[in-house]
Amino acid sequence: MTKYTYKDLEIWKKSVVFVKKVYELAEKLPKSEEYNLKSQLKRAVVSVALNIAEGKSGKSSKEFLNFLNISYASLSEVEAILALSSELGYLDNMEDVVEGKEVLCKMINSLRGSLSGKNYEK
Repeated sequence: MTKYTYKDLEIWKKSVVFVKKVYELAEKLPKSEEYNLKSQLKRAVVSVALNIAEGKSGKSSKEFLNFLNISYASLSEVEAILALSSELGYLDNMEDVVEGKEVLCKMINSLRGSLSGKNYEK
């Protein structure tokens, strides 16, 4: 019997791709934002992937659900930082990243629904 880990989850794989895209975008932020928007953006996006991994490694569906909720909140934080960066004139052409965020949100909602027996729509 093979034990499945977080590395086997499609949502984990997509979160890693998302981290790479956001890191590329973060590098376009000005040096003056090195310790503000840039570092916060990187922490938030990494949190998405890490919480998926940690949740999958947990002992229960309830625990996994909690970590998925944190991942979902981190995606909102990424989106907010990107919106602020755009408003400040630092970034544009973020369609790929926004699309990746939407895909991950849907995947998290689907997984949350299957773990809890509820339908998540946000």
